[in-house]
Amino acid sequence: MKTFCKYLTAIALVLSVVSATAQTDEKLIRKGNRQYKKSNFTEAEVNYKKALEARPNNANAQFNLGDALFAQQNYDAAYEAFQKVVEMSPDAKLKSNAVYNMGNCLLEQGKFYDAFNIYKVSLKLNPDNENALYNLEYCRAHLVKSKIWVVQPEHGRVEASETEAFNGQRVMLSSKADDNYALSSYIVVRADNQEVRVDVSGNSFVMPKFDVLVSAEFKQAHKIEIEKNIKNGTVRADKTKAIEGQQVVLKGIGEDGYMVDKFTVYKTGSRNDTVPVKDTVFQMPDFDVTVTATFRTALKVSIDSVSNGTISVTDSLAKPGQNIGIIVKPDKGFQLGELRVVSDKDATESAPMSDDNVFQMIESDVTVKASFVEATDYYKVEADTTIEGGHVLLDVSEATRRETVALRNAPEPGYQFKEYVIYQVGDTAIKVQPLGNFFTMPDFDVEVSAIFEKSEGQDQQQQQQNQDQQQDQQDQQDQQQDQQNQDQQQNQQQQQQQSQEMSKEDAQRMLDALENQEKQTMEKVNEQKVRQQPKKKSDKDW
Repeated sequence: MKTFCKYLTAIALVLSVVSATAQTDEKLIRKGNRQYKKSNFTEAEVNYKKALEARPNNANAQFNLGDALFAQQNYDAAYEAFQKVVEMSPDAKLKSNAVYNMGNCLLEQGKFYDAFNIYKVSLKLNPDNENALYNLEYCRAHLVKSKIWVVQPEHGRVEASETEAFNGQRVMLSSKADDNYALSSYIVVRADNQEVRVDVSGNSFVMPKFDVLVSAEFKQAHKIEIEKNIKNGTVRADKTKAIEGQQVVLKGIGEDGYMVDKFTVYKTGSRNDTVPVKDTVFQMPDFDVTVTATFRTALKVSIDSVSNGTISVTDSLAKPGQNIGIIVKPDKGFQLGELRVVSDKDATESAPMSDDNVFQMIESDVTVKASFVEATDYYKVEADTTIEGGHVLLDVSEATRRETVALRNAPEPGYQFKEYVIYQVGDTAIKVQPLGNFFTMPDFDVEVSAIFEKSEGQDQQQQQQNQDQQQDQQDQQDQQQDQQNQDQQQNQQQQQQQSQEMSKEDAQRMLDALENQEKQTMEKVNEQKVRQQPKKKSDKDW
């Protein structure tokens, strides 16, 4: 089978002559190139990363890193690598090649619409890039524009950012709930078969190759009030109303020297009828609630001065018994030597600490003391490339014992991140406990995986914030507009509704026509596929 034309052989770029102090990174690039030629892509990736550690602005090493990641089918990480080339290189041709490879990363994932737009950018940077032009047209042949029909639900209104869109194009959704109601979920289905649902992520969806119906479900909402006259601090909730079962996040802001001791949520008008709160989160019950909190004097966590590395903590203010993580980042060539948390009242008293750099706060202000020594051993950090529903992104390929490694995740459309899973390479029974978005490196090689779940509705927190922002903007516009502008806006809305909206009965009557249209469209796409095939990979001399 033919494949797309890619600039994978661009890692053979001529390496510039540099000073003696900067030759290390060039040697590492050449070493990586040799490994790449042997198809040892993981080893090539390690060498390119080492070259970037030696000289972070080396665009050639950054480009080659993208190639190595691409060869491992880690397309999201490769995309980011090529994107950094665009940011760091002044060379228009290298920028064009990097952007072109960004398009290839999208194309390999079947994201024709996004790849189409990326290839256009590549051609702007280098109009002579025939491969980008060819793949641009290849993407165009795979694009089908379909209609978006809005069916208005009960208890609110829904709008879509487009009335028609190409497959792969992201369509934004917005909503406005009636009084005492809130959005529960958006609903997007195939127009000619409403049992076929389209995944909605947050307040948007990716357009499929068929016409869709857009609607939503609104449910009865309950108020969230903040108790007045809270002492020594203030409390906020991430929303002012919510439906039953929706997650509500609380935040406490203490006055100078104070911090939250405990949140309490109770049924409005009945203080004894409380709602469970886990840390800063509670699930909305089927009634109005009031939120309050108690604040206590905070204990301070200070950091002593260190050399050959940096130390930071997850919380600088704490209460007794609270677990606090210490983030350890040694300089290149060093590793953690000693790490202690000492009481400011009694230098002989230390807070208990685990091997993963987490200590338990004592009844005293404390100071974190650390030292770094010359590194003796590095351990590999690998990302699992077989994860379903998303990817894990790592900034380092190796680390020393007790060094802090940051974690990032990239869910695919229709999925949401659940949790990280870290285990010893070759023995999945030996696991490492992640601490939020980082973990502490053990004295063995590890592989980082993750669990992604199918999205079962909306990111309610983000959705509510979007709704509140939209409502505020609309209120401001209503106050500023005079009657003439309002009449004009109403006329525009009526025209848009006539072209975009339809009742459920109208939608049903159109099913036969839509099915015929879909059949004709697919026949046309199949004809285009036969006429045009993706360009064969070019072969260049290494």
